[in-house]
Amino acid sequence: MSVGFCLLRILGKKTVSEMTGLELITMLSMASVTGHAVSEDGLGRTIITLCLFVALLITIQYLAIKFNFIENIIIGKATPVIKEGQLDPVNLKRLRMSVDQLEARMREKGISSMEDIKWGTIEISGELGYELTSKSKPLTVEELEKLLAQYGLVKPSKAKPKNDLFQEVFQYHEPDKKEADSIHLE
Repeated sequence: MSVGFCLLRILGKKTVSEMTGLELITMLSMASVTGHAVSEDGLGRTIITLCLFVALLITIQYLAIKFNFIENIIIGKATPVIKEGQLDPVNLKRLRMSVDQLEARMREKGISSMEDIKWGTIEISGELGYELTSKSKPLTVEELEKLLAQYGLVKPSKAKPKNDLFQEVFQYHEPDKKEADSIHLE
């Protein structure tokens, strides 16, 4: 049991909802192998098997970080479901997610209208990722400083342009025109 605990610590700290499919399968397999070790003789083989599971998982995770195509195949990418306040029915169908399920996730985040979302994605963890439209965002300190600078109340600051995290997701998931025409919302 202590070997299993040490191997789990090596794998890292993630909750089940944050795990990829491969990590979850590895964890379940490790639990199964450990359970069989308790009922049978073969502690040495069990430890070796558990170490192999962990080594394989770490190797795949490393390769996924190093090579984008492996990440796409094994871990996956976020899937866009809302663009400029409009639902993307093609990707919603691909995820086998109903509009009601998406709306439930929006309500959990405190979002009351789809029009308030500039970009919305279902992340690889299954969580809703989103960016609010400019009219729906709360005022930030940076925006307040710009406004105050326009009126000469403070010195203008030189802010660097920010990277948009959603651009990569939407570039990766350009829907096929034929597929978009063939799928209709019910």
